[in-house]
Amino acid sequence: MENNKRDQYWVMARPNRYHGLQPLREACAELSNPQDELKIIHVAGTNGKGSTVNYIRACLNALGFHTGTFTSPHLDAHFDRIRIDDEWIDEEVFNQYLEKNMGIIEKYDLGMFEIDTLIAFEWFRDSHVDYAVIETGLGGRLDNTNIIEHPLLSIITTIGFDHMAVLGNRLTQIAFEKAGIIKPYGHCIFGYVKPECERVIRLRAARMHAAAKRLGDYRDIGKGEMEFYGERYEISGAEYQKANAAMALEALRFLGFDITCEKVKQAVAQCTWKGRFEKVSEHPDVILDGAHNEEGIRALCASLALLKKPLAIVFSALRDKPGRQMASMLEEHADLLIVTAFDYYRADTADDLVSQHGVIENDWHIAIEKAKQFAKEGTVVITGSLYFISTVREYLMK
Repeated sequence: MENNKRDQYWVMARPNRYHGLQPLREACAELSNPQDELKIIHVAGTNGKGSTVNYIRACLNALGFHTGTFTSPHLDAHFDRIRIDDEWIDEEVFNQYLEKNMGIIEKYDLGMFEIDTLIAFEWFRDSHVDYAVIETGLGGRLDNTNIIEHPLLSIITTIGFDHMAVLGNRLTQIAFEKAGIIKPYGHCIFGYVKPECERVIRLRAARMHAAAKRLGDYRDIGKGEMEFYGERYEISGAEYQKANAAMALEALRFLGFDITCEKVKQAVAQCTWKGRFEKVSEHPDVILDGAHNEEGIRALCASLALLKKPLAIVFSALRDKPGRQMASMLEEHADLLIVTAFDYYRADTADDLVSQHGVIENDWHIAIEKAKQFAKEGTVVITGSLYFISTVREYLMK
């Protein structure tokens, strides 16, 4: 029986309906289509979406623009999905929009993600944001955010294997779903994808009479530094953030902003994203990174060699991921790999995740303490599912 109190927990308990885009499209139409009044940058991709959104937001804020962002899943609280200028929507404001729209929500039987999308669009419109940067939840073509009809720009960050039960088990199928955000006569920038995926993206763009551009190459000039279009930029966090920062800069460049100005450079240098190569304590260094699929793990591994040794890694993942392969990839870089589990209905067991030489510790609290004891003055990396990272972060930040 559903909770009668209409709040974030009631929303979170609403399963996603998978009933197509029409219910949300009609619900938004009853609110005079708030999404149509926004200047939207729409972001899809297997990895890097949240970081790219955050880099764009940070740069736009530095240039003086009020910017709404919609991302998922949440890390600290349900409200952190919906932000303006990196400030979450206030709980009271969220509940006011929820109560105001309850008739529409029930009329169209909207699920959690649809409700969040509806509230984000309406709050951004009512707050008169200058720009809204919207991340897809899953895929693109059938994602609820894809009721956006006229984005300023569509971005596809990466194409990799994830959510294959929904998006397909071939990269070209996944690329087809992601490319569904490209709209007629629109503009798209896509990242460093495989040639077969690029062909799918360009074909979709051609059919939509849209322009598609590959992200320009950046030059790696050392730890935390890159060169892009002849300009030097400093980057915080993992080395994989260079590609995400470059994508954000490419987007800003397309929108006509001067990406060489000092405000933009400072915004890029200072920008961080919680749960993505985030250092939360020292002695040993403890780093949280939501590398939740093979591509994410591969990107994380590229930064592990730069960390202080010894290196202990604590890993947990969801059942629908290739967890054992991911654990094996981590094991190649770790002095100690501890595989664990956490309380979530989609979480995999430690027994199913363990690699050849990984250590099983079913209690993640104990796993983290064992990793700290082993690492001493080195580094502990806690990685895997974003839901796991959210749970661990709440515990560690108390």
